[in-house]
Amino acid sequence: MSLRDVASKADCSPSFLSQIELDRVSPTVKSLEKICRALGIAPADFLRPDPLIAQPVVIPGNRDKCQVAMQWHNAKLLHVLPPEASSPFTALVLRMDVNGYTPPRHSLQSLKELSIVLQGKIKCQIGQTIYPLAQGESIYFDLSTPHQWSNAGNEVAEVLLTSPNSFNLFEQVENDIRWHVRFKRQRRKGRTNAQ
Repeated sequence: MSLRDVASKADCSPSFLSQIELDRVSPTVKSLEKICRALGIAPADFLRPDPLIAQPVVIPGNRDKCQVAMQWHNAKLLHVLPPEASSPFTALVLRMDVNGYTPPRHSLQSLKELSIVLQGKIKCQIGQTIYPLAQGESIYFDLSTPHQWSNAGNEVAEVLLTSPNSFNLFEQVENDIRWHVRFKRQRRKGRTNAQ
């Protein structure tokens, strides 16, 4: 579709559209709605900072093919989305064998998580409180509170962990902070010794 075609359908001049493209003028909401209608898109899609997903990503049910994000004794944290599917949110599956568990973990900043039990029976300890959960049940909490997962059943348990934030290992963030603190101390110590 040419610039003239869009201008004609949006009831505006081609020079006005050109000025918008060159960021010389800003359209009114009414003009934006007309332009979007002419292009066959919703104004929300036009203003969206992230590009639309070109094609759906089909995720196989076989979790053995999922990339491991972290692993403990009898427990694995698996990426649901393949690496080529960039996403601004986190989708992980925590898979725990019988007697499997994670160590206590927490985020250094406030992050919300919705966790849904896909299979089995689990215990989720948040702070000092233990929440028993079964297949189909969910829990929503802040990851800055120390929390720990354990399999409370006689079969493999799986929990879908979702968060509106991109994936970041708490342990990696903590290690990075510790490294920066050590580096700054060594730099200060080096300056003091040089004087």
